[in-house]
Amino acid sequence: MNAQKKRGVKLFEGFVILLLMQSTGTFLSKYFDLILPGNLTGLLLLFTALLFRIIKLDQVEQAANLLLDNMMALFIPLNVGLITILPKIKEEWLAIMTSLLASTVIVMVVTAKAVELSERGAKNVK
Repeated sequence: MNAQKKRGVKLFEGFVILLLMQSTGTFLSKYFDLILPGNLTGLLLLFTALLFRIIKLDQVEQAANLLLDNMMALFIPLNVGLITILPKIKEEWLAIMTSLLASTVIVMVVTAKAVELSERGAKNVK
């Protein structure tokens, strides 16, 4: 088998594994009525399988990289949806901006405190 076909087979194998994990996560979320959405459950399943080496990284790496390289195309439906609610966004822009700024500041403060605590803990260990 030539290199091009091997790459294609590897890519297909990666997509099958990724879709299988997502489908399994969706099934488990619906069947057990989990709080987490199926996509996130599938991602946790994939992480666990990679962690315990049930799935090797090189099996899914090419497919994952292809998805990451083309991620902007996957956001086109979201952007089109935003255009349809643009009048509502114009109405509520102040509340949206306030919540964005407040959440950004909160995340920055919590992150700074977490780093400060972890550095203090690292100094105490030494």
